[in-house]
Amino acid sequence: MELRRALTLFRLKGRVPMENLNSSFRELVKKYHPDKVREYPEWAHERMAEINDAYETLAAWLAKPQVREKKEVHVDETYRPETGAVHPEDPDKEIFRKEISQLTAKEERSFYPIFNRFLDGLGIYYQYGLENPAYRGEGVRRFRFREAFRNVKKARDDLEKLSSKNRHPLFKATARFARLTVAEMDLGEPALQDRMTFRRFDDRLRSARRSFDDALKEILFPELIPKHLRGRAISGLYSCYTAFVLYVTVFTEGDRRNAGILMTARYDAFMDLVEMRNDGILRF
Repeated sequence: MELRRALTLFRLKGRVPMENLNSSFRELVKKYHPDKVREYPEWAHERMAEINDAYETLAAWLAKPQVREKKEVHVDETYRPETGAVHPEDPDKEIFRKEISQLTAKEERSFYPIFNRFLDGLGIYYQYGLENPAYRGEGVRRFRFREAFRNVKKARDDLEKLSSKNRHPLFKATARFARLTVAEMDLGEPALQDRMTFRRFDDRLRSARRSFDDALKEILFPELIPKHLRGRAISGLYSCYTAFVLYVTVFTEGDRRNAGILMTARYDAFMDLVEMRNDGILRF
């Protein structure tokens, strides 16, 4: 695994002590081990394989001694991992170089018709407010939900086939996000027990799900958002992730944990796509 991707997976911005890496690894295992995520075994195995691969990459990198180049340092040249700007003396500057190749013309011809079908289905879903399960049985919206769900499922199946034939990371990432999106659409409003006991947590998860959908809508379909409201949903994107992780932490089993795992996974999958878009590998 490329080092930059491994750092992103562990949410690290640079070198840390080995104990910190081990601690982060244990926390990820607690969340994503297949024994903990029995409702989504395929995704859990896939995620754990990535986590193990990332851990090995990071452990090998941290074990290497840092060798600094001797060259003149300019005061205005600072190192900013979040933007990719690198100090000329930084010994780890190579880790932020893009290692994922662009799609070939042939790959683009295979990929984008399928991906655009996925976006078409998702666009209908958001255009009619179908992220709110209460609307899905109302008149024309009932038919629009079926249409959106059918398109997204078809695109998911085709992306899965494409990713099985081609190892480019983009195909795998989009197939994962499509798979989790279908699962989230199908989840609707889960029937949870003891609602009054856990109302505070349930309300927070419900609010975070809606906020995450608003952020996706704003990023993927900005034309659906009034100009004076653009930017609000995106600014709260990370707080959605915090709410999802809290839900997973509080509930160690049952439907609530499964819902939290699903939303955490979908968030991670979408952020992978955003990173690829920022790197110029994916267009949307």
